[in-house]
Amino acid sequence: MNSLAWLMMILASMVGAVLFATIGAILFALLLANVSNQLTRNDGHYRDYWNY
Repeated sequence: MNSLAWLMMILASMVGAVLFATIGAILFALLLANVSNQLTRNDGHYRDYWNY
């Protein structure tokens, strides 16, 4: 393969890795938000944690 093909392959793999990491981070943040929401919703003593 010539240098242009190598360059295109490396750039494509870098773009794919960045997209994969971005999608993974977004899904992880959504999972954490969902778990946090369920914990606060199902917690019977949620008023104990707030200073009223």
